[in-house]
Amino acid sequence: IVNFAFSPDTLTVKAGTTVKWTNNDSVAHTVTSGTPGAFDGKFDSGNLFPNATVCIQFLSAGMYQYFCNIHPFMTGTVSVQ
Repeated sequence: IVNFAFSPDTLTVKAGTTVKWTNNDSVAHTVTSGTPGAFDGKFDSGNLFPNATVCIQFLSAGMYQYFCNIHPFMTGTVSVQ
């Protein structure tokens, strides 16, 4: 997470992979599954303050959309194969 964006905003991984997000901004962000206004309950990092990290393991194939609950214009996708 840098400059109010997930980088990369799209990632393709194999099932079983753990993805790590690090907040490199000066404000808090979240990594929340779903789309802005439609949290789907699969994962939520809670507030990630500057320099904090969260790791999420993706066990099943599928497309996982996520966003920042604080800054909903920040979105991303993890594609699990």
